[in-house]
Amino acid sequence: MDDQEFEAINKKLDTLIRLMAYQIVQGKTLSQGAPILKRLGFTNTDIAIIFDTSYKTVSVRLAESKKKSTSR
Repeated sequence: MDDQEFEAINKKLDTLIRLMAYQIVQGKTLSQGAPILKRLGFTNTDIAIIFDTSYKTVSVRLAESKKKSTSR
């Protein structure tokens, strides 16, 4: 397999992963969906793209979620 074929497969897999992520968080707010995606291994940047928001907003929501879960 050459680099072009590998890149094409990698791009298709990335697309499938994003589609699955959209399905997982469909109907959820950022505050609800971000922690789920984070536990599944998505980066803050990936989560921001999925929710069409900024990296900083994702970071804040994840910090709030973590604070809530530790105070219970």
